[in-house]
Amino acid sequence: MTAINEAANKQEAEKKLLAACMAECSKLLATMRTQKPVDAERSKAKLDEIVKRTPKLPLEFKKKLLTDARSFECIANTRAADAALQLALEKARKDDQTERNRLVSEARNFCNKAISLGAASSFRATANRKIEIIMMTGGVENKGPTIAKPLDTAPKPTSAKA
Repeated sequence: MTAINEAANKQEAEKKLLAACMAECSKLLATMRTQKPVDAERSKAKLDEIVKRTPKLPLEFKKKLLTDARSFECIANTRAADAALQLALEKARKDDQTERNRLVSEARNFCNKAISLGAASSFRATANRKIEIIMMTGGVENKGPTIAKPLDTAPKPTSAKA
């Protein structure tokens, strides 16, 4: 009888550990919603490791967990790409070309990562259009006279008093 009780206690303990593991995974997944791309990637790697170490997790739970983690990592990268493009546009308007180029490069990296994680194809097209706009912004207005707009040396007309 004690062997049956020990087996039942062991099975109950395994169920509790499995439930605790599932709760921990769900909590980690919930924190991924607002994380930065680096942190989201780290959290996804941690979830992958937990799934590999815990073979008794239900298959449906594993699939949903990993699908959601991939989705949240993709969203983090799309948000980061969009934020970098917004900053790059501001820098382009201020004619800060080195910072603009750095931010565009950073945005391209985030964009490529998001696309590899399953972002919509329209995201790439939108990001490319924004990059084109950013690259054409700024550096147009010249200070002082140019060939197209020479210095106005003509005398100013005097107002006629009657």
